[in-house]
Amino acid sequence: MSVWKPIGPETMLADGEMKEVQVGEVSILLARAEGNYYATQSLCPHLQTRLAIGTLDGFVLTCRAHRSQFDVRDGRNLAWIPKLPRLARRIAQAMKQPEDLRTYATRVQDGQVWVEIG
Repeated sequence: MSVWKPIGPETMLADGEMKEVQVGEVSILLARAEGNYYATQSLCPHLQTRLAIGTLDGFVLTCRAHRSQFDVRDGRNLAWIPKLPRLARRIAQAMKQPEDLRTYATRVQDGQVWVEIG
C-alpha cells in the first residue's frame, strides 16, 4: 500500500538543488530540475555513497564517489563508474552490475511537496 507524505514547502529547493530527506524510515534524495521535483533513493547503488553530495546538471545526477550518472526523472543509469581506467572498470562492473535508482512519485499540492512511499 502506498502513502503520500508531505516533505516541505514548494519553495524548499531552487532549480538545480537537491537534498536528502527522511520520510519515515525511508531516506530519499529530493531534487528540483526545470521547476519539477523528483525523488530517488538517497544512496548510490555502486558503493552506497550519499547522492546528495554529488552534483545535479539538468536532469543528470552524478555520484561523487565514482562519477556514475543517473537521470533523476526515471532513475535510469546513464553511466556506470565511467572515470575508472578501462581494466579497473571491467573488473568493477563484473563485481557489481550497473543498476538504476529507485524512484518515488512526487507532486506539489497546496504549496507542499509530497512523495509517494510504498
